[in-house]
Amino acid sequence: MSTDSNKGVSRKEELEERIGGLLNEVRVCSKVVGAEIGKLTSMKGELSGLVKESTRIKMTLNEEQELSEDELEEISDTVEILEEEFETKRRKTEEVLAGKEKEYLTALQYLKAEFENYKRRAEKEKQEFADWRIECFIQDLMPIKDALEVAIGHAKENAQSEGLVRGVEMTVQQLNELLRREGIEEIKAEGAQFDPFRHEVVSKEVVKNHPENTVIEVVRKGYLFRGKVIRPAMVKIAIKE
Repeated sequence: MSTDSNKGVSRKEELEERIGGLLNEVRVCSKVVGAEIGKLTSMKGELSGLVKESTRIKMTLNEEQELSEDELEEISDTVEILEEEFETKRRKTEEVLAGKEKEYLTALQYLKAEFENYKRRAEKEKQEFADWRIECFIQDLMPIKDALEVAIGHAKENAQSEGLVRGVEMTVQQLNELLRREGIEEIKAEGAQFDPFRHEVVSKEVVKNHPENTVIEVVRKGYLFRGKVIRPAMVKIAIKE
């Protein structure tokens, strides 16, 4: 499998892992909220029972013109029980709501933060993938640019090719401007100290008037893409005898 294919598969697997993790977190949060809603729903059912019983007693009092002392006492006891039950359930409901409000807020804040992080990671991955595609394109384009520059050098040796040279030079200038706008810059190598991260030595030469490991000739230009080396410069360096 090619390097491009490997990168594509690796990125796909990473995205699958990330979206899978996010999905699991959302599901867990949803289950927690659902469980608490279930508790509150149960309390609502119990309160509905109190409403029905209270309504029944109210209707009895409205419909009956005369009630005996025993009946009134029985109703009074029932009302007292209902009041106590309601007070108990009211306190329980307030405790649940007060305790869970902070928990819900924390969970929602955590979920929001995770989602923001996910969006940032996704945006970063998107940009990195776009940069990688540009980098691949530039690497394929560089040999063509090299060939044009070599052609200019050869054509300058022939006086009859002056018009052709100017045309090709203008083309290369336009290409250089395009690359510059896209963040591509040439590695300045000639006369610089050898840098293993930016230069690739293809030959060495004993030279007295240059410090050791100084680049004395660029065999093939190197390039940076937004500060990253996408092609090291092939160079000849000076060495001591």
